Amino acid sequence: MAFDRYLAICRPLHYPRIMTKELYTGLVIFGWSGGFILFVTPVVLVSRLPFCSPNIIDHFICDPVPLMMLSCSEDNTTQLIYSIFNVIFMIGTFLFILCSYALVILAVLRMPSAASKRKAFSTCASHLAVVILFFGSVMMMYISPGSGHPVKMQKFITLFYSVITPLCNPLIYSLR
Repeated sequence: MAFDRYLAICRPLHYPRIMTKELYTGLVIFGWSGGFILFVTPVVLVSRLPFCSPNIIDHFICDPVPLMMLSCSEDNTTQLIYSIFNVIFMIGTFLFILCSYALVILAVLRMPSAASKRKAFSTCASHLAVVILFFGSVMMMYISPGSGHPVKMQKFITLFYSVITPLCNPLIYSLR
């Protein structure tokens, strides 16, 4: 979405030539395959850990971090690999989105008309707000799984990015 808005605002005349069916198909395939890799990797890593009792997950969802906390042994290698994956995919995606919006903001600031600036900023601001809400909470939770967040804090963060942010989407997007 950020790249699409970058093209629509910064290069509107080139949009149809750049945003081809092949490009958006490739972007979708990359997004889905990246999501699949991010889903499968923790499953494989956590399934190799030894578990003792109790086998009760004190959490809303069956998430890798609470599962790692149930393990009998503290496996720093699993936590390190999991953190590296999360850093690469989450921060990489977040930086790509922020760079796209930085270019959009620079292009908008060069627009001569105040009405055009307002329209462009209102279009992008809602998406950027949702991105910051989501990525802020997700990064806090997943980039440092061994950081020892209290269980109540983990539950709150998980609730925030999985329920509250999606509930706020219609409200945020309607404020444009």
